[in-house]
Amino acid sequence: MTVGLDVRSERERIARACRPGQPLPEFVYSSDEDALWSRVFATLCAMHEQVSCAHYRSAARRMKLPAGRVPQLSEVSRTLRSLTGFELAPAIGSLPGRLFYGPLADGVLHATPDVRPATEQSFSPEPDVIHELVGHAVMLADPEFAELYRCFGRAANDAVSNEARTAIARLFWFTLEVGVVSEKGHPRAYGAAILSSVTEMESFVDADLREFRVEDIVASGIDDSICQPVLFVADSVSRMMDEVKGFLGTSVGS
Repeated sequence: MTVGLDVRSERERIARACRPGQPLPEFVYSSDEDALWSRVFATLCAMHEQVSCAHYRSAARRMKLPAGRVPQLSEVSRTLRSLTGFELAPAIGSLPGRLFYGPLADGVLHATPDVRPATEQSFSPEPDVIHELVGHAVMLADPEFAELYRCFGRAANDAVSNEARTAIARLFWFTLEVGVVSEKGHPRAYGAAILSSVTEMESFVDADLREFRVEDIVASGIDDSICQPVLFVADSVSRMMDEVKGFLGTSVGS
């Protein structure tokens, strides 16, 4: 499957033209892109039953993403708004630091409408609509996780040093991107990067699984171009949230 540059350029033009408060635009997807979504989504959903955390599975049932076509950001945003008050805003590619984190405080997730290439259907190093919706949007349908996203946004807005911003980014990465929790004695994923990648879900149980310690996380490096070799496993979702919120509320705003 090859998507022409004119299609991607048009999506970028539409995304950049969208202003806060305006209705979200509709994006056109090819039959090949719908087929890729359907194929990858079916594989991911089957794997989620075995390796995703209970919060994710419950949120997925509430979100009810369509299986046979690429969902529109607008329809997912409407569902999120009714569930947790979060909304989506179109973006192209990865946004730098504060431009991504800051809006989370107001319940806004910037998400790209682009679809990953067929050659990267099992693992995409760049954000795409599968990552944004299957990963982030589903977790945002859970009220507790939606509040955790907001906490990251508030901390990013309050941060006054590069060290604080780096700590926030690392903590976000090792929780809401590649986060793992222990459930019934088994590691279960809650991070969007794992849950939206076949390769990540196949390999994360073989990673170096370490005890969840915020101080260790903020001292760790990030390489988002590969499957993360080191992951931090929390004893429970509630413990992870308490520790993360505590750190964000007291340690990074100074």
